[in-house]
Amino acid sequence: MANLNPFLPLPLPLAGLAWLTGMRRVPDNSVVTVHRFGRFVRALGAGWRWTVPGLDRLGQPVCLIGHYLDIPDATGAHAELYYQILDPAQAGEALDRVDALVTDQALAALASLGTRPLADALKADLNQRVARMGLRITRCALRAA
Repeated sequence: MANLNPFLPLPLPLAGLAWLTGMRRVPDNSVVTVHRFGRFVRALGAGWRWTVPGLDRLGQPVCLIGHYLDIPDATGAHAELYYQILDPAQAGEALDRVDALVTDQALAALASLGTRPLADALKADLNQRVARMGLRITRCALRAA
């Protein structure tokens, strides 16, 4: 993940001015959470965005596509998941910990499916669990121990 650098495309004299006025640049295919007084306020999409200087704190940029997780099961098997973020506004505050959230949901789905889960059944169950969070599991594979 690239660091959020609001000064990237600006000449040096203008970079400080952009920062003081609250202008921030969000990288392409990314989203950034905005927190005010420690609480989630909104998610910023790609491009130049305005924030309230001194009050708004930005989280780390989160890529919307291409997430990969390798989740070990209690039985020693591994679930390989690929997912993407469809609706950052719906995911909301969970964007800051999206990998941990998907991992928890996958472990719960693996536990509910029994000892011999099928990849298609796991993918369908996970998509039901994470759809309300604006996420989609695009690919799922299971490997034995």
